[in-house]
Amino acid sequence: MVDFRFDIKPLFPQPIIKVTSNLLPHTFRGDRRQCLDATSKMSEIIDSLGQLSATSQGLNKPVTTAQRLRMCDTQTIYLLADTEAGHNGAVAGLLKVGTKDLYLFDETGQSRKVENAPSILDFYVHETRQRAGLGKRLFETMLQEEKWTPVKCSVDRPSEKLVGFLRKHYGLRHMIPQANNFVLYHGFFDGPGAPAANGNGNGNGDAQSPQHATRNNGLHITNSPNTQLFGATYLGEDSNRRRGSQQQNSPNTLIQQITQISPSGRYGAPRPTCSMAEIIHAGNSKNGKGGGSSAESNR
Repeated sequence: MVDFRFDIKPLFPQPIIKVTSNLLPHTFRGDRRQCLDATSKMSEIIDSLGQLSATSQGLNKPVTTAQRLRMCDTQTIYLLADTEAGHNGAVAGLLKVGTKDLYLFDETGQSRKVENAPSILDFYVHETRQRAGLGKRLFETMLQEEKWTPVKCSVDRPSEKLVGFLRKHYGLRHMIPQANNFVLYHGFFDGPGAPAANGNGNGNGDAQSPQHATRNNGLHITNSPNTQLFGATYLGEDSNRRRGSQQQNSPNTLIQQITQISPSGRYGAPRPTCSMAEIIHAGNSKNGKGGGSSAESNR
């Protein structure tokens, strides 16, 4: 558990609190001075837990910081504390969630744009308190507050422990391969309110083969290794129209360019006279007329 130099009991009137971009617990009540003090302490708690989470997952830098939370209005952090531990209490777990607009592949390989997709962004329980049911308690509280279901959640860069946690407690086993860092499970696109496809299917609702290149709403997706490594390429509607017009006009444009090439000089300027060329041409013309050669023409 993580101990701090200050008493965390005023910040945790209940074991689990949630914090948004204002860096204040949702249960906070106080004046301006108390608000500034609580914000400073909460920032230290979030930064400490975020660093421990990054170390546990082997990341170079934390994905959860107080500064990032302050700059994002669509993310929420749930903190689990034990106010009876030690003299000042201790924080045992962190769970960061949010919503994101994502381009995802469904079970058939069809591209779908999902707006405000529920996302699990960071999940950490201190090593000394794991396998004690605290992670399940923290996760269940989040699901009740956000009104989410586990199968409808996308997971950003899940660790092996988080994958095992979802498999053990919620039976999530079958993943849907994605080109980005998010992990989905079968059932994410099922049920009412599922995101619609971006025009990949035909009139009968049959999806095209994922091995063919598709363009939907400007998203260029192929089954090549580049797409698997770097994700889909967004071209945009203007770019698609411009590319189409260029392809239609390219033969005419090429012919027009060829016919406009001037036979004389660079940039259409007349070629400079060449004494050697005049001698050669003059000699040829004289030979052609007279049928023989002369000393003047040879010169």
